[in-house]
Amino acid sequence: MIELLLTWSPVAVTVVFAIVALWRLRAEKRARLRLENKLQAMETVLKSARQRHDSLAKQFNELRAGSMGMGKKLADLSSSVDELLDKHVELEMQDSGSRLYSRASKMVELGADVDELMQECDLPKAEAELLLNLRKRQAANQQR
Repeated sequence: MIELLLTWSPVAVTVVFAIVALWRLRAEKRARLRLENKLQAMETVLKSARQRHDSLAKQFNELRAGSMGMGKKLADLSSSVDELLDKHVELEMQDSGSRLYSRASKMVELGADVDELMQECDLPKAEAELLLNLRKRQAANQQR
């Protein structure tokens, strides 16, 4: 019996070794497939991330170009506003006398008399009377 056991033991060990080797091979094959699937999934995620990155980079460049354009427009508008303010101040300085007459004319339309015009607008009596007479003539011409 020992002879039989000694005769068949190398065969039994070889068969057991072959079974273990096949089992390990199948396990390795399954592990390799899982890794390949994970690799494909990671490649898909990477591709998606690259596309998103490219899209965001393009949007960023567009926003940057737009903000640069808006900055230039704001600078142009600021200089235009500065010019207009300078012109406005200049006109105010040149037109201070005519504003008094405009105010006096409005007061005449509202029914002010010579004394009120002289006090409120610092007009001489002759100019206040002249404004009242002009207003009376305009009213008479409009009634015709």
